Amino acid sequence: MAYYSGTSEKANIQLIGPDEIEYKYFIKPEDGYVTLPITSGNGTYTVKTYENISGTQYASLYTENIEVTLENDYVPYLYPNQYVNFTPDSASSKLALSIISEDASDVDALQAVYNYVVQNLTYDYDLADTVDSGYIPDVDSTLKSGKGICFDYAALTTAMLRARDIPCKLQIGYAGTVKHAWISVYIRSKGWVDKAVEFSGESWSRMDPTFDSNSKDKENIQQYIGDDDNYSVQFTR
Repeated sequence: MAYYSGTSEKANIQLIGPDEIEYKYFIKPEDGYVTLPITSGNGTYTVKTYENISGTQYASLYTENIEVTLENDYVPYLYPNQYVNFTPDSASSKLALSIISEDASDVDALQAVYNYVVQNLTYDYDLADTVDSGYIPDVDSTLKSGKGICFDYAALTTAMLRARDIPCKLQIGYAGTVKHAWISVYIRSKGWVDKAVEFSGESWSRMDPTFDSNSKDKENIQQYIGDDDNYSVQFTR
């Protein structure tokens, strides 16, 4: 967790893990403690911190290395963080528990959450046209408004699944050439799966609630979602 107690408008924290992917997080004094997920597995992480001076200018505060050993591979994906922020009292958490029976399998729970999001959210084109760099989803606001961009769809689905103790990755990258967000899920009987919603028999389809909820051509969109070549991951949170 990180807390910025300085006097500048904001600070920047960069985490570089053993996979050498650089994750950047911005925090403000009013944010309090912010959870930054460790998503690159076990190994050495370099932590770089910067303080905003003016505009896009930052001054370096310090750099240090930390050694990380995770309890297991999926523990970072069970808890809230800056991008998937929820508590047991969040509306999204309560909803997830209310639509899933206690004895439901992981797949049944996954389908219940996914179907709810797909059926109850619509795409917010106005937000998509005006969204600022550094936008962070608010899962309960998305749930209340019933609309959002792909980032909101993925974050809400992730929060609801994690509230039900199902590990879930919020994936950020590209669908084709378009910036996009979707999810991957850990099914205890199968491990991590990118294609995680069972529709019939042994066939699975990628968890992309944004495309699935807004497409009128379900057959073609399922073909697109199911093609790994259409997706490239940049960051996992």
